[in-house]
Amino acid sequence: MKTITEESLDFKTFEKTLFEIMCNIARELAHQYLLWRDESVMGLRDTNEYRLIGSRETTIKSLFGEIPYIRRYYKKKNGGYTFLLDEVMGIDGSFGLVSENLAEQIVNECADKSFRKAAETIGTLTGQHISAMGAWGVVQQYGTAVEHQESRIVQLSENGSVGHLGGHKESVVFDEYDDLWIPRQRARRRKPGTAAKGAKKIGKKLGKLPMHVGIAYTGWSQSKDGRYNTENKIAYASFGRASEFTAKFEALLAQHFDMNGVQQRVTNGDGESWIRTAAELNDSILQLDPFHRSQAVTKAIADKKDRKMVFDAIDEKDLDEVLEIICDLTMEAEEEKAQNKLVELYHYFNNNSDSFLTWQERGIDLPKPPEGVIYREMGVAESSNCLITQRMKNRRASWSERGANNMAKILCYRGTIGLDAILGVLPEPEPINQMFAQPLSAAKVPLRDGKGYGADWLQKPMPFEGAFRTHGRDAIRGMLRMKPVSQLSFI
Repeated sequence: MKTITEESLDFKTFEKTLFEIMCNIARELAHQYLLWRDESVMGLRDTNEYRLIGSRETTIKSLFGEIPYIRRYYKKKNGGYTFLLDEVMGIDGSFGLVSENLAEQIVNECADKSFRKAAETIGTLTGQHISAMGAWGVVQQYGTAVEHQESRIVQLSENGSVGHLGGHKESVVFDEYDDLWIPRQRARRRKPGTAAKGAKKIGKKLGKLPMHVGIAYTGWSQSKDGRYNTENKIAYASFGRASEFTAKFEALLAQHFDMNGVQQRVTNGDGESWIRTAAELNDSILQLDPFHRSQAVTKAIADKKDRKMVFDAIDEKDLDEVLEIICDLTMEAEEEKAQNKLVELYHYFNNNSDSFLTWQERGIDLPKPPEGVIYREMGVAESSNCLITQRMKNRRASWSERGANNMAKILCYRGTIGLDAILGVLPEPEPINQMFAQPLSAAKVPLRDGKGYGADWLQKPMPFEGAFRTHGRDAIRGMLRMKPVSQLSFI
């Protein structure tokens, strides 16, 4: 006779067996529900709008495995075909034949580990087995969905819709910009001895491509353990032209903050021209990043005593003294390489003389922060870059431009506002309705009717009827409701 120990399974095996059984039950329940829901949709549909054509079989990957199901196929009255069941259930195919819950799980796993390890984890934690390339494909589709949403936000911003304004109403917004050099895939790298795209010198950053990174927040709050955390933070990153990056980043800021109430913006950067241009367009206070300022001194000056002289002059907020010390050190340097470094440092500080000091060092007063929020020294971009660098730079990984773009956006949103926030529902354009004026009484006709032009204008809608609403457009519509155009004074 076998003992109880010999007949019993260990808990690890029992747990896996039970998990598989429950996944099988869940798949069968989901299959039956989809069949029932399809029957219900068919019976409740508008038969004049949707004509039944036939049925199609498909399979969707879910958290508990693959679910095969059959759904009916309809022809629309106004043209085109559709699966009403997919529309009702929200199965839009954005992530292929993968459910939204599973797609989010895959994306979160891939954001923390390699695609191969993420696929293994998904197979362990869910009833779904997926390959590394399958996980990569889901991330690309997820990134494409995020990009489409960003384009929609830009469209809302460009059309001046008040529906896109964010809910954070603050008087001050801090923003910081930086460049990250992302390793490219071997097939995309330059030949030895040539410069990578965007590199300042031949051979610098070979095999890498610069990615623009932006971060914005409204201040700092102190936690119980004494640490300071940025408030209402949002981050964004992408390749491409700086002008395209800043335009999209500004649209995202308008989606996150109510920019109409912002009284002052402060921009922190490393002195690059595109950052200066962005600050000027936003009428922002521009300052040279203290980290890059100190880093430039450390790289150019080897002697610690000479460095201390420069840092002391910076602490005294005396740029003229800083430049004079650098000039003297250049004259005293014996090696050409050391002289070149000092000359480069001199030009770096001199070219950024107007932004050399921080806003606190310049004594600039900002509007009073809200309760529980304080304003501190800027320079959180370097630490925030860890959102990207830990996954994309520190693991000997290399990226295609598209893959890096998608992963960087996912990492930024996940680490700040959340993926649900960026993929949330956005306001749609108002439908263009054909509105007609009511017939005018005899008493009002002389005020509004002209001679020889007929009354065709009476059938026209109010201005901006089908356009995006802004405060200015609403004001114009309000004036025309109170008085006709003929009685408005333009003097």
